[in-house]
Amino acid sequence: MGYQELSNEQRRQLIDAQQVYGGYCRTEAALEAMPRLRWQSSKGQRYLYEAKGKVRKSLGAESEELKVYKAQEDEKRAGLEDSLKGLEERLDKMAPVNRALGLGRMPRIASRIVRALDKEGLLGKHIIVAGTNALFGYEIASGVLIGSEYVATGDADLVWDTAQALQLVGTGIKREGLMGLLQRIDQSFVADYGFNARNRDGYMVDLLCPDQEGNPQIREEGDLAAVPMAGIAWLLEAPREEQVIIGEDGYPLRLVVPESRSFALHKMWVSKRADRDPLKRQRDRDQAAVIAELAVKFQGKALEAGDMPWLPDALRGEIDELTGRAGK
Repeated sequence: MGYQELSNEQRRQLIDAQQVYGGYCRTEAALEAMPRLRWQSSKGQRYLYEAKGKVRKSLGAESEELKVYKAQEDEKRAGLEDSLKGLEERLDKMAPVNRALGLGRMPRIASRIVRALDKEGLLGKHIIVAGTNALFGYEIASGVLIGSEYVATGDADLVWDTAQALQLVGTGIKREGLMGLLQRIDQSFVADYGFNARNRDGYMVDLLCPDQEGNPQIREEGDLAAVPMAGIAWLLEAPREEQVIIGEDGYPLRLVVPESRSFALHKMWVSKRADRDPLKRQRDRDQAAVIAELAVKFQGKALEAGDMPWLPDALRGEIDELTGRAGK
């Protein structure tokens, strides 16, 4: 079968962890959105200045109205900071329980990379997670844990949405490159021939993009090149699914992946390519079958072309075979 349904205890713990993490993210976002206020003196007069990001402006000379406004904002900020601290403490207490219950799934290094992408505002908008790490999202969406033989991996496949290239200006990945982001996480990451990054433990990160002419590159000198790959565009054209999963460290993270059936069909298609590593073909088919079964059995989806209008003809042709494999 390739998976095991979560126990009631695991379900309760996962739901609690997701709720606390959701509260943490909302509180953190509210805190980051608040302007920073400070008094500044000039020529014997105090002025209240407001800073939002890189924009700073004066709200005017000191007045009773501005004093009240600053006091209210300071109280609001203190309340949010206190709430955030409490939520952090709850996540700290939940982490060892999550690990003990077997909910900590995504490898630590992969979890840290995905969190960094999310922090930079890249996850889901510019970059989605594919490859084996995507299975951690599909299993949570289905309320199961997929067998280790399907999810063990020593690399991370990141898919760059080239249609969003112009919007990368000003983001962290544009300033320092993907290599800079990876080296913030683990200084041992180095570019391996410019097409992937590898750390001292052999963990590899690939940045993939559609195999289309005229794709813009975000690569600076010394950074990774996005590797064009046939069929990747189909994953970007499919709807995206978002799940809060638990990393191997016991802490939650947000994961954005291609729609599950599209991912499974793409895996089947990839397994038949002449240039596919023969050692990976059977695993591709096994992963495809498990994900398809979960989509139908636990997510209420149908493996029917009419239910997936975004599918290209090449993937529609894989439906019958995948239907036959799912559930075996």
